[in-house]
Amino acid sequence: MAHFPDSLDDKSFRLAIVGQGNHPDTGEAVPSITLTTHDLLDAVEIGYNALSYTWGAPRINMTDEEQGAKKSIFMNEQIVDVQPNLYDALLELLTACEGIPIWIDALCINQSDESERSAQVSVMNQIYGKAKRVIVWLGKPYPELEAGIKAAERLGTESVPHILRMLGTQTWDFTYDMSLMPKLYGMEPLNEEEVIGLFHLLSCRWFTRVWVIQEVSLAEDVVVMCNRKFTPFDCVGLTSTFLHYSGLILALVSSTPREHPAYPFMLSMHIYQSERLQLLREWCKGEASMWGDVLSTIDFGAGLSHQHQNSSSMLMLRLLFSTFGFQATDPRDIIYGLGGILKHMASERGLLVASEFEPNYATQAKDLFQDVSRNIIETTDSLVFLTMLRDSTTRQTAGLPSWAMDYTAVMCNSIHGPQFRSVGVFDASRYTPKVTTERRFTIEENTLTAFGFPLGAVQKVAEEYEESFQGRLDRMADLLLSMEPVYPHTNETADEALMRTLIWDLDLSNRPAQHVKHESFQKTMLEQITIALKRKYAAETDKSAIEDLVSSSIQTMGYLDEVAAKYPSSFFPNVKLVKSECVRMGLLKPPQGEDPAIEEITTSKTPSSEKAIPPRILLGSMWYGHRPFLTDTGYLGTGYSSIKAGDELWIISGSPAPLVLRRTGALDDEFTIVGETYVHGIMHGETITDDVDWKKIQMV
Repeated sequence: MAHFPDSLDDKSFRLAIVGQGNHPDTGEAVPSITLTTHDLLDAVEIGYNALSYTWGAPRINMTDEEQGAKKSIFMNEQIVDVQPNLYDALLELLTACEGIPIWIDALCINQSDESERSAQVSVMNQIYGKAKRVIVWLGKPYPELEAGIKAAERLGTESVPHILRMLGTQTWDFTYDMSLMPKLYGMEPLNEEEVIGLFHLLSCRWFTRVWVIQEVSLAEDVVVMCNRKFTPFDCVGLTSTFLHYSGLILALVSSTPREHPAYPFMLSMHIYQSERLQLLREWCKGEASMWGDVLSTIDFGAGLSHQHQNSSSMLMLRLLFSTFGFQATDPRDIIYGLGGILKHMASERGLLVASEFEPNYATQAKDLFQDVSRNIIETTDSLVFLTMLRDSTTRQTAGLPSWAMDYTAVMCNSIHGPQFRSVGVFDASRYTPKVTTERRFTIEENTLTAFGFPLGAVQKVAEEYEESFQGRLDRMADLLLSMEPVYPHTNETADEALMRTLIWDLDLSNRPAQHVKHESFQKTMLEQITIALKRKYAAETDKSAIEDLVSSSIQTMGYLDEVAAKYPSSFFPNVKLVKSECVRMGLLKPPQGEDPAIEEITTSKTPSSEKAIPPRILLGSMWYGHRPFLTDTGYLGTGYSSIKAGDELWIISGSPAPLVLRRTGALDDEFTIVGETYVHGIMHGETITDDVDWKKIQMV
């Protein structure tokens, strides 16, 4: 194309000067871009900016179609069409950064030249890292977005000492009442305008792009540009971190009713991605980070010990565990988008980057994913990679073996993601790398051969987290009722074991969980049952009809009383408590001649202590995307939603977590991988004895 007079390699790059010209057909003033080519070695002396933005629609309430057709600009004196969001950014840059050269991927890379695209993507770490300033563009300014940025300026500045305290002590505050902010943090509570603004800010699609990880992590000066004002990105990242660790995010969510116009934005907040961006940014700052003294409290080890040799493959594994949930239009960019930060970290450690991680857009996604998976497994001499595989039902890349990840952006926690070191790590197979000359697992074409031993077959499966919001827990009750009163693998009561299994025996700071109570879990389960009833019959206007419908629904919940009879201290509420709560909510009238169970109602609504851990947080973190299961040998665990009766539970040598496998039926020893699992009582190698019969199996 004529507006790209030369083809770039990995030693040069283009910069854009944003000016203004008149469209030849309409006479309308439009942005005019002049491109110049420079040597990367001279990049720092140029003093250029780099733009970080999203190609498509910037907000969740706008589709790519709704944002309108492409708009015309001049580029090297030729008409070029660009996406509306980039067009809006160019208009803002005209006045906010007049005359300053800027790097913009859509304009400075010839996207139709596969070779140039690969070369330029491979040096994006240098392009962003050497920029004088990286400018984040979240979309055209509007009042709610501006209010959110202003709120982030306040919180991001005032919250720093509290973030450092929580990270340093490896604790979470869980202050889910905004009125406590002055007392606990010396900060004014967030007002409604700030809350709504934060919803709009943190729901911007920019936060979901995998490319922004390196764009903000590698640059020293990163700012958010909005209405010709510049706000340090650190304010946004620190705000998300503070809201998460303090628990105030719960206060924000609970303050917004479903009918509020901001409710969809609240549901779409990307607070995890925003917080993770800040964490990786501080990680890359090294000694310059204000988090320098507390970063060591966070374990990025992906469940691997110091015995595993460091390599770029190990770094990529840890990055993948740290960045799940980010997205890319081109699925290959889930790997290539991490290349810049990978090169930065590898360079600091004197490591070479494996060729599989270098951008090559001639490689198909299927081949890239399989090559990357193979490289990580073989180079790290560990099968911890298998615990990162997502539920097979979420896969979007056809033709991959089950041991190869397709890197689909699924927000579902892994057992081995970054967490406080106080939590510790799992090692169900007690695997020590390279203790013999013979590797315990090999890959040939599409087959991973490994050694393991079975612990039984899945006999019963219960509700996944999303199903529990429909108010029914009958399958989980059936699972619990089929168990012996004492769980033999930990000598706990079965209901205690089930409660701990649902949260992977983790309270986010400790394992075993120390700050969980049956009463709090019972309250949460009660709320899920009764709120589900309220929503189910919300459209009914006749009060008498509502009472009849609610009564009929409660009559089907006899399993609650069966659980209560077998486990008096269970986290399951009994039917009487459900009825009492429905009376309090106005769904039922008090039984004639009886007083409602006032004491039980009061107990159920009594707020927890200021520092208590809300079970909903734990359940949402660990149960989400999973369902409990019980094997025919009595093991209790949680696996991905697609797990079903007949699947088999295995300990695989090299994998720190047990795996659920499914027989293919083709060969006796051939399986597909369903996914990692938490199994209560065996996560630290309790099943490993000298007489274990390790069997060779194949995973395809």
